[in-house]
Amino acid sequence: MLAADGVVTSANQKAKSMLGFVSGDIGQSIRKILARAMIAGTDGMPLPVEHWPGLRALRGETVHDLDVGIHRDGRTLWLSTCAVPIVLAGGARSGAVVTLSDVTMLRTLEQHHEQLIRLVSHDIRNPLTSVHLNAQLLQKALAEQGLEKEQRLASMVIAAARRLDAMIEELVDSSRVRSGQLRLELRPVAIERLVPEILARNSSTLDTSRVRLALPGGPVRITADVARLERVLTSLLLIALRECADGAEVALRVAVADDEVRFAVVVPGRAHASEEPPSPPSSQFAQSRTDRGYGLGLFIARMLVERHGGRLWVEGSPDRGATLHFALPLGGPGNGN
Repeated sequence: MLAADGVVTSANQKAKSMLGFVSGDIGQSIRKILARAMIAGTDGMPLPVEHWPGLRALRGETVHDLDVGIHRDGRTLWLSTCAVPIVLAGGARSGAVVTLSDVTMLRTLEQHHEQLIRLVSHDIRNPLTSVHLNAQLLQKALAEQGLEKEQRLASMVIAAARRLDAMIEELVDSSRVRSGQLRLELRPVAIERLVPEILARNSSTLDTSRVRLALPGGPVRITADVARLERVLTSLLLIALRECADGAEVALRVAVADDEVRFAVVVPGRAHASEEPPSPPSSQFAQSRTDRGYGLGLFIARMLVERHGGRLWVEGSPDRGATLHFALPLGGPGNGN
């Protein structure tokens, strides 16, 4: 527990051990105690002392489940931290309560998992690249000989190789997102210009001729990571084009409602969205259903949307068809959320 000036007023034995307390530290400033070790965030970058959850709580913030590393005596201890300010009846802050959990073992397992994924993805990509290049050469040779049936078979091999490469990238990205290593490069974005550009850039890997785009009448601005937003849109469009009948068109609708930009990817002839901007799910259960039956791409898209301060949800199901929705705040992450 901290007083309003940052002095440690009490701590149990476990917390003392985690933070490296020595005799006489109770009654001392937490800043002085933390200065004896190096603090880091999940990305491995040094974390200023003032970003310590307890000191943030003294400034009025409530911090939930923030992982922090403390490097001391040649080893790093990873802590999951929560902190809440103590507010008196008149509104004045009199201190803060901080809770700590040792998650070093979990963090170590996650790092081993990430390393394994990197090694496996690297080893798979080498033969996959060879398959892709040789299939392209074979397709060209078959085309020159006028063997159309065999050329189509070679095209199927090329498409499968591209899909497998995308799946490997999705696996790597899922590891980065879950470990907190994926950092957003945020900048102002004009949706009415960006979405058509994304469709044009991906026309070679997505059958964008089957995508019917509907945009709002006026300009729409958000703050987002362009590359990650493109990843979300292409993942949803890939799912929709894969799930619908061959040659059927997919609708991509963008609307503004309730200080949000709402996107809807509609699989035709199945679960159609109304022309009104879609409403967000009414319960956490609705969001938890989004990953069922659609693979890793939707899982990563949901995590990227949530990193932007938004939400992703699904209407319908894979067997009956579905509409894939996501919404982002107009002001960007942290504004209005």
